[in-house]
Amino acid sequence: MTNRTHFDQELETLKLDLIKMGDLVIKNIDESLETFIDMNAQDAKKIVKKDEEVNQKEYDIEKECMRIILREQPVAKDLRLITSVLKMITDLERIGDHAVDIAKLTIFMEKSNNPFFVKEVYHMVDVSKDMIKLALESFANQDLTIAKSVVDKDDLVDTDFNTIRTLVAEAIRNKNIDADYAIYLMMVAKYLERVGDHAVNLAVWVIFSITGEHISD
Repeated sequence: MTNRTHFDQELETLKLDLIKMGDLVIKNIDESLETFIDMNAQDAKKIVKKDEEVNQKEYDIEKECMRIILREQPVAKDLRLITSVLKMITDLERIGDHAVDIAKLTIFMEKSNNPFFVKEVYHMVDVSKDMIKLALESFANQDLTIAKSVVDKDDLVDTDFNTIRTLVAEAIRNKNIDADYAIYLMMVAKYLERVGDHAVNLAVWVIFSITGEHISD
Protein backbone atom coordinates (compact mmCIF):
# COMPACT_ATOMS: atom_id res chain seq x y z
CA MET A 1 0.00 0.00 0.00
CA THR A 2 1.43 3.38 -1.00
CA ASN A 3 1.58 6.30 1.42
CA ARG A 4 -1.02 8.17 -0.63
CA THR A 5 -3.40 5.22 -0.61
CA HIS A 6 -3.09 4.95 3.17
CA PHE A 7 -3.67 8.69 3.54
CA ASP A 8 -6.76 8.53 1.34
CA GLN A 9 -8.13 5.75 3.52
CA GLU A 10 -7.57 7.89 6.61
CA LEU A 11 -9.51 10.74 5.02
CA GLU A 12 -12.37 8.42 4.11
CA THR A 13 -12.49 7.18 7.70
CA LEU A 14 -12.68 10.78 8.89
CA LYS A 15 -15.63 11.41 6.58
CA LEU A 16 -17.38 8.30 7.86
CA ASP A 17 -16.82 9.27 11.49
CA LEU A 18 -18.19 12.75 10.79
CA ILE A 19 -21.33 11.28 9.20
CA LYS A 20 -21.84 8.97 12.18
CA MET A 21 -21.62 11.94 14.53
CA GLY A 22 -24.10 13.81 12.33
CA ASP A 23 -26.52 10.87 12.37
CA LEU A 24 -26.39 10.84 16.15
CA VAL A 25 -27.20 14.53 16.59
CA ILE A 26 -30.01 14.28 14.03
CA LYS A 27 -31.54 11.46 16.07
CA ASN A 28 -31.14 13.43 19.28
CA ILE A 29 -32.87 16.49 17.82
CA ASP A 30 -35.76 14.32 16.64
CA GLU A 31 -36.15 12.61 19.98
CA SER A 32 -35.80 15.80 22.00
CA LEU A 33 -38.72 17.40 20.15
CA GLU A 34 -40.83 14.30 20.80
CA THR A 35 -40.05 14.50 24.52
CA PHE A 36 -41.21 18.12 24.53
CA ILE A 37 -44.39 17.36 22.62
CA ASP A 38 -45.22 14.49 24.98
CA MET A 39 -43.86 16.27 28.06
CA ASN A 40 -41.94 13.08 28.78
CA ALA A 41 -39.34 14.05 31.37
CA GLN A 42 -38.05 10.48 31.70
CA ASP A 43 -37.10 10.24 28.01
CA ALA A 44 -35.78 13.80 28.11
CA LYS A 45 -33.28 12.76 30.77
CA LYS A 46 -32.04 10.03 28.41
CA ILE A 47 -31.37 12.67 25.72
CA VAL A 48 -29.29 14.66 28.19
CA LYS A 49 -27.30 11.54 29.03
CA LYS A 50 -26.76 10.65 25.35
CA ASP A 51 -25.02 13.97 24.78
CA GLU A 52 -21.94 12.44 26.38
CA GLU A 53 -21.65 10.22 23.31
CA VAL A 54 -21.76 13.27 21.02
CA ASN A 55 -19.04 14.96 23.04
CA GLN A 56 -16.89 11.83 22.94
CA LYS A 57 -17.22 11.60 19.17
CA GLU A 58 -16.15 15.22 18.83
CA TYR A 59 -13.09 14.53 20.98
CA ASP A 60 -12.16 11.36 19.08
CA ILE A 61 -12.48 13.00 15.65
CA GLU A 62 -10.54 16.06 16.77
CA LYS A 63 -7.77 13.83 18.12
CA GLU A 64 -7.62 11.89 14.84
CA CYS A 65 -7.46 15.10 12.80
CA MET A 66 -4.54 16.37 14.83
CA ARG A 67 -2.77 13.02 14.53
CA ILE A 68 -3.14 13.07 10.74
CA ILE A 69 -1.93 16.66 10.51
CA LEU A 70 1.17 15.94 12.60
CA ARG A 71 2.02 12.69 10.82
CA GLU A 72 1.04 13.41 7.22
CA GLN A 73 1.62 17.19 7.14
CA PRO A 74 -1.13 17.67 4.52
CA VAL A 75 -1.21 20.69 2.25
CA ALA A 76 -3.66 22.42 -0.09
CA LYS A 77 -7.00 20.64 -0.50
CA ASP A 78 -6.15 17.83 1.94
CA LEU A 79 -5.42 20.35 4.68
CA ARG A 80 -8.61 22.27 3.86
CA LEU A 81 -10.62 19.07 4.17
CA ILE A 82 -9.18 18.24 7.60
CA THR A 83 -9.61 21.85 8.75
CA SER A 84 -13.24 21.67 7.64
CA VAL A 85 -13.77 18.50 9.66
CA LEU A 86 -12.43 20.25 12.76
CA LYS A 87 -14.86 23.13 12.21
CA MET A 88 -17.81 20.89 11.35
CA ILE A 89 -17.55 18.74 14.47
CA THR A 90 -17.83 21.93 16.52
CA ASP A 91 -21.10 22.81 14.82
CA LEU A 92 -22.39 19.24 15.19
CA GLU A 93 -21.55 19.32 18.89
CA ARG A 94 -23.48 22.56 19.27
CA ILE A 95 -26.46 21.04 17.47
CA GLY A 96 -26.26 18.23 20.01
CA ASP A 97 -26.25 20.84 22.76
CA HIS A 98 -29.48 22.30 21.41
CA ALA A 99 -31.09 18.85 21.52
CA VAL A 100 -30.12 18.79 25.18
CA ASP A 101 -31.47 22.32 25.67
CA ILE A 102 -34.87 21.21 24.35
CA ALA A 103 -34.82 18.09 26.52
CA LYS A 104 -34.03 20.18 29.58
CA LEU A 105 -37.03 22.40 28.85
CA THR A 106 -39.16 19.26 29.02
CA ILE A 107 -37.65 18.32 32.37
CA PHE A 108 -38.27 21.81 33.74
CA MET A 109 -41.79 21.99 32.32
CA GLU A 110 -42.85 18.42 33.12
CA LYS A 111 -46.61 18.42 32.43
CA SER A 112 -48.66 21.24 30.95
CA ASN A 113 -52.41 21.44 31.51
CA ASN A 114 -52.86 23.39 28.31
CA PRO A 115 -50.32 22.38 25.66
CA PHE A 116 -50.27 24.39 22.47
CA PHE A 117 -48.39 23.32 19.41
CA VAL A 118 -48.05 24.39 15.81
CA LYS A 119 -47.10 22.40 12.75
CA GLU A 120 -44.29 24.82 11.87
CA VAL A 121 -42.23 23.40 14.74
CA TYR A 122 -42.34 19.97 13.11
CA HIS A 123 -41.42 21.60 9.81
CA MET A 124 -38.45 23.36 11.40
CA VAL A 125 -37.15 20.01 12.61
CA ASP A 126 -37.69 18.33 9.24
CA VAL A 127 -35.94 21.12 7.32
CA SER A 128 -33.08 21.34 9.81
CA LYS A 129 -32.50 17.58 9.70
CA ASP A 130 -32.57 17.68 5.91
CA MET A 131 -30.03 20.51 5.92
CA ILE A 132 -27.68 18.56 8.16
CA LYS A 133 -28.01 15.42 6.04
CA LEU A 134 -27.40 17.34 2.83
CA ALA A 135 -24.39 19.12 4.30
CA LEU A 136 -22.87 15.80 5.32
CA GLU A 137 -23.69 14.28 1.94
CA SER A 138 -22.10 17.21 0.15
CA PHE A 139 -18.98 16.80 2.27
CA ALA A 140 -18.72 13.06 1.69
CA ASN A 141 -19.08 13.55 -2.07
CA GLN A 142 -17.39 16.97 -2.22
CA ASP A 143 -20.49 18.25 -4.03
CA LEU A 144 -20.56 22.04 -4.27
CA THR A 145 -24.12 22.23 -5.63
CA ILE A 146 -25.62 20.32 -2.72
CA ALA A 147 -23.65 22.39 -0.21
CA LYS A 148 -24.97 25.64 -1.68
CA SER A 149 -28.54 24.30 -1.56
CA VAL A 150 -28.20 23.94 2.21
CA VAL A 151 -27.42 27.64 2.59
CA ASP A 152 -30.54 28.50 0.58
CA LYS A 153 -32.77 26.34 2.80
CA ASP A 154 -32.08 28.44 5.88
CA ASP A 155 -34.76 30.93 4.78
CA LEU A 156 -37.36 28.19 5.34
CA VAL A 157 -36.31 27.78 8.96
CA ASP A 158 -36.35 31.53 9.55
CA THR A 159 -39.82 31.81 8.02
CA ASP A 160 -41.14 29.07 10.30
CA PHE A 161 -39.66 30.79 13.34
CA ASN A 162 -41.37 34.07 12.48
CA THR A 163 -44.66 32.27 11.90
CA ILE A 164 -44.44 30.53 15.27
CA ARG A 165 -43.70 33.81 16.98
CA THR A 166 -46.80 35.35 15.41
CA LEU A 167 -49.04 32.39 16.30
CA VAL A 168 -47.83 32.28 19.91
CA ALA A 169 -48.33 36.03 20.33
CA GLU A 170 -51.88 35.67 19.01
CA ALA A 171 -52.53 32.72 21.34
CA ILE A 172 -51.34 34.77 24.30
CA ARG A 173 -53.70 37.62 23.39
CA ASN A 174 -56.58 35.16 23.09
CA LYS A 175 -55.57 33.36 26.29
CA ASN A 176 -55.26 30.06 24.45
CA ILE A 177 -51.82 29.24 25.84
CA ASP A 178 -50.26 29.17 29.29
CA ALA A 179 -47.66 31.90 29.73
CA ASP A 180 -44.94 29.48 30.84
CA TYR A 181 -45.67 27.13 27.98
CA ALA A 182 -45.55 30.03 25.51
CA ILE A 183 -42.08 30.96 26.74
CA TYR A 184 -40.81 27.39 26.52
CA LEU A 185 -42.32 26.86 23.08
CA MET A 186 -40.58 29.97 21.77
CA MET A 187 -37.33 28.76 23.31
CA VAL A 188 -37.72 25.45 21.46
CA ALA A 189 -38.30 27.36 18.22
CA LYS A 190 -35.23 29.50 18.90
CA TYR A 191 -33.06 26.46 19.50
CA LEU A 192 -34.30 24.94 16.24
CA GLU A 193 -33.49 28.17 14.42
CA ARG A 194 -29.95 27.91 15.77
CA VAL A 195 -29.77 24.30 14.59
CA GLY A 196 -30.53 25.63 11.10
CA ASP A 197 -27.77 28.21 11.49
CA HIS A 198 -25.28 25.50 12.45
CA ALA A 199 -26.39 23.42 9.46
CA VAL A 200 -25.56 26.40 7.26
CA ASN A 201 -22.15 26.57 8.93
CA LEU A 202 -21.60 22.92 8.02
CA ALA A 203 -22.31 23.72 4.38
CA VAL A 204 -20.08 26.78 4.46
CA TRP A 205 -17.17 24.62 5.61
CA VAL A 206 -17.92 22.08 2.91
CA ILE A 207 -17.71 24.87 0.34
CA PHE A 208 -14.40 25.93 1.89
CA SER A 209 -13.04 22.38 1.68
CA ILE A 210 -13.84 22.32 -2.05
CA THR A 211 -13.03 25.86 -3.20
CA GLY A 212 -10.79 27.31 -0.49
CA GLU A 213 -13.23 30.22 -0.12
CA HIS A 214 -15.14 30.92 3.08
CA ILE A 215 -18.42 32.46 2.03
CA SER A 216 -20.46 34.75 4.25
CA ASP A 217 -23.63 33.09 5.53
